[in-house]
Amino acid sequence: MNTHNRAGIYCRIHAQRGFALVTGIFLITILFLLSAYLIRFRIYQDSSISLDTLGTRAYAAARSGVEWGAYQSLRPGPCAVGTTTTSLAFGGTLSAYTATVVVTGVQFNEAGTIVTMCSITSNACNQPTGGNCPNAAPGANYAERQITVTVGQP
Repeated sequence: MNTHNRAGIYCRIHAQRGFALVTGIFLITILFLLSAYLIRFRIYQDSSISLDTLGTRAYAAARSGVEWGAYQSLRPGPCAVGTTTTSLAFGGTLSAYTATVVVTGVQFNEAGTIVTMCSITSNACNQPTGGNCPNAAPGANYAERQITVTVGQP
C-alpha cells in the first residue's frame, strides 16, 4: 500500500508539472497583444496630429488669402465688377501652401445709391495643381480649406 501511495503521489506531482509554463506563455501572449495595440494606437494618434497640423496651416493660408483679397478689393475703392482670380504663394511655415483667391464684384442699386458687393473666396491647399487650388487628384496628406467673405462699399 505504501508503494501504491508513492506511485499515486508521484503521478499527481507529475501531472501538475508545466502548469506555470502554460500560464507564463498565456501572460506573455496577452502582454504582446496589448503592446501591439498600444503601438498601433500611438501611430494613429501621431498621424491624426500631423493631419490636424496640416489642416490648421491650410486654414491659416486660406484666411490670409481672404484678408489679402479684401485689402486689394477695398484699398483703392470698391472692387471691380467681374471676377478676378489670383494665386498666392506663402513663406515661412506656410511655404508648402498656395491660396487661390477669387474676387467677384457685383453692383446693386440701393434706393439710388450704387453699392458694390465683393465676394472673396480663398481656397488654400498644400498640393496645388498648376499653381491653383483645389487639387482634383490629391495625394497622401492633402489638406485644403476654403473661406468665403462678402464685403460691400458704396
